[in-house]
Amino acid sequence: MFKRWWMVALAMLVFARAATPAADLTPTETQWLQAAMPVLRWAREQKLPLDIIVQPQPTPGETPLGLAFIEGRCKLVFSMRGNPEAQATLDRIAPGLHNPVVQAIAAHEMGHCWRHLQHSWGMLPNGIQDSHVLKRLRPDQAEVLRDMWQTRREEGFADLVGLAWTLKHHPEHYAAVHAWYVRLRADQTLDTGPHDTRVWVRLAADRLMFDQANSTNLFEQVQPLWVAGMLDDAEPTQRVAALQPPR
Repeated sequence: MFKRWWMVALAMLVFARAATPAADLTPTETQWLQAAMPVLRWAREQKLPLDIIVQPQPTPGETPLGLAFIEGRCKLVFSMRGNPEAQATLDRIAPGLHNPVVQAIAAHEMGHCWRHLQHSWGMLPNGIQDSHVLKRLRPDQAEVLRDMWQTRREEGFADLVGLAWTLKHHPEHYAAVHAWYVRLRADQTLDTGPHDTRVWVRLAADRLMFDQANSTNLFEQVQPLWVAGMLDDAEPTQRVAALQPPR
């Protein structure tokens, strides 16, 4: 997926005591990196095998900050050069919320990282099964829907990690960051599509929901709320045919 990478030395950029990033980063990359720094330092403390990748070529249309998992390591990928969405994302964040929101985005990616490291990405928790709806569809429909539902629930887990990070590190901004998630997930091209995490974001409106896990581990803390969202959610059935080529 990412063919031309420039690996930034973690010792220099993320975990060095000096706060000044490498001079050859763009201003937008520097702003994102500085805002995300607390999450990246925390990831190191958790001993997550994390590398930072800055794509040097133009990446229009890419997610500004994403995650790949290669050979047992998490790759946090900055796709910001020649990508207007990188600055546009920052511009859409209310003044005073840049650091909390960017940290929530970075924590979201750490949620994906943790799931991969647990060898559980795409797997359902114990006691949860794919809906019987999948069995009522044509085989080609069921395959598309299953892949979409798999991505969707992983995105839901990661959104909850971002919100749990906010609750722990920026509790005074929790309501505002949650509102940002609501706006982010409100515009869906396909109901119950792969990035439609609205059911989990809605449940997380009550910050007390995170107390159910009785755990200080950020990833374990979101588990009960994640499962609750699956049980609360109606399995996607609408507009599946729209994903299929004409027969």
